[in-house]
Amino acid sequence: MRVPMIAAAGIVLSMGSARAVEGIHSWAEIRAAFVKCWTVPRGTEGSVVAFQFLFAPDGGLRGPPRVLARVLKGDEPAKRAYEAAAYAALDRCLPFKITPAFKMVMGETLVLLRFVNTPREPALNLGSSMTIFAAEAKPE
Repeated sequence: MRVPMIAAAGIVLSMGSARAVEGIHSWAEIRAAFVKCWTVPRGTEGSVVAFQFLFAPDGGLRGPPRVLARVLKGDEPAKRAYEAAAYAALDRCLPFKITPAFKMVMGETLVLLRFVNTPREPALNLGSSMTIFAAEAKPE
């Protein structure tokens, strides 16, 4: 199937990929990206790592993330792997290409991002407060 193309201001975009080229438009899209970037290590059931951070103007982090919570379960290699996987998700995903309109919405909003390897439960996923459950992410 051939996808229609648009030419605007010298830029050619495929209709099917315009959103990817434009960038992130919402907190929900940021959360979805983090889900795709996280790989959950085996043997870490019950583990949690929670970060707090600000986005820089380029879509990366403004300084290192602050660890708000760290509950690591499993043997020592599993504990190290879980924490490393949480940081690796940030490294894999960032920087995000964020649309100018969404940058205006984000402003200086503090982000709370939790990587949780517990059974799924109701969790706050509103705006900049995000919980990613292991069941949503890729297993190792």
